Amino acid sequence: MSAYELMYIVKPELDDQAVQQEIDKVGQLIQTNGGQVKKVTPWGKRRLAYSVKDQRQRHYVVEEFDLVQAKVQEVERVLRISDSVFRHLLVRQEEGKK
Repeated sequence: MSAYELMYIVKPELDDQAVQQEIDKVGQLIQTNGGQVKKVTPWGKRRLAYSVKDQRQRHYVVEEFDLVQAKVQEVERVLRISDSVFRHLLVRQEEGKK
């Protein structure tokens, strides 16, 4: 297994409970694909660099997890088609930062 860090941005119209449900969904997605979530850090609402559909703020979340490299594509595929996730960035952490 390799260590990964995922940052994703969630729709601004979701309340705190709906954001938590989305965080739980992403965690479940990782576990379903054989991964293990190590740390979840919700950053709350942050300002975007540019407005999208007249919205300047979105909810940011960062997750650290371990996952088999072969399953990364499936996680990214599901995040791409998610209605609640606006953008995401998944990176592999360096070996020394585990």
